[in-house]
Amino acid sequence: MISQQQQELLKQYKDKSYINALLAEEAYNYFVFIKNVINIPLIITNSAMVVINAVITDQDLLKILNIILNSSTGLILSLISNFKIYENIQNFHQLQVKFNKLSHQIDSKLTNDLENINTEFITGIIDNYDQIIETQDYGFPVNIKKRIKKQYENKMTLPSSLSVEIVEICEDSKCCVKV
Repeated sequence: MISQQQQELLKQYKDKSYINALLAEEAYNYFVFIKNVINIPLIITNSAMVVINAVITDQDLLKILNIILNSSTGLILSLISNFKIYENIQNFHQLQVKFNKLSHQIDSKLTNDLENINTEFITGIIDNYDQIIETQDYGFPVNIKKRIKKQYENKMTLPSSLSVEIVEICEDSKCCVKV
């Protein structure tokens, strides 16, 4: 049987895992939205190119329009690549799944098997949590961190990524504002 302090530690890691899962889900949704917004002009550009190639017979005009449309497509694809949209989507989805599993594992053990929790289990949970954090390649978007922090502050144990003050730096280097 574990002490009350150890049980509280597990509950804190359950909270941290839950909050991280929420952050990851929100970040995933955010980057999926960005991907969709960026893909719309790509679809329109490619559709316009097909129509233009089928309708216009003046080869000089066709050549100029194809250059414009192809460069637009290249620019959009470069933006997607530069901001690592697909990598962010994949990373945040994997983080969400891992943190949800960890949170459920802790909750299940606390609810269904409290008598058999030992220090090895607690150490394993902490190690698993740290390993998941280490796989996080990208930071959560600041607007999502602010919203989640505001929503859950003083209600649950926040992960370290939210427990520090978020500072906004404005153009005047002398004015940094805590939010």
